[in-house]
Amino acid sequence: MLPEFIGILGIDIFLLLSIVTCLFDLPALIQYVYHISAFVGLGQFWITNVFGINEETRFLVYLAYLGIGIANVIFINTYIHARDERIVWTTSFLCGITIPLLLSSFLATSLYLNKIEISLPSMPLVPIEVILATVFVSAIAIVGSLIASSISSERNRFPPIRKDREVKK
Repeated sequence: MLPEFIGILGIDIFLLLSIVTCLFDLPALIQYVYHISAFVGLGQFWITNVFGINEETRFLVYLAYLGIGIANVIFINTYIHARDERIVWTTSFLCGITIPLLLSSFLATSLYLNKIEISLPSMPLVPIEVILATVFVSAIAIVGSLIASSISSERNRFPPIRKDREVKK
């Protein structure tokens, strides 16, 4: 396993936090900060590939990035609790996001440190024609849904005028 896996996990954490800030009605600025943090993680990938940084340094950089992501998850969890004081939201965030991210982060770090290889199941080979056909059908479905949505929004833009009522003077 390469240290880039830990970096990808950190990027996923920041993208998840960006979505969570929308769901829990947190300030909009925080959402953009998490987007920028995810782009910083992608920038780290680019820098380590361009400059040829050794594996130990890449691991430490990605581990620090992952640690910052986990600290932000814990911060959002405490912020939700302090703002709303609803134990249901805090517990659901803790059990649904914080604990699984902590466990998967510790697992990924220990797998890298102990040099354990992750064996993935073999996937069947898919011909390129099937992939292109799937992309083509998906594009047609998206365009069709956009056209149908715009037609229905044009139809519902102005409510019909009712002529059966007269204005009383």
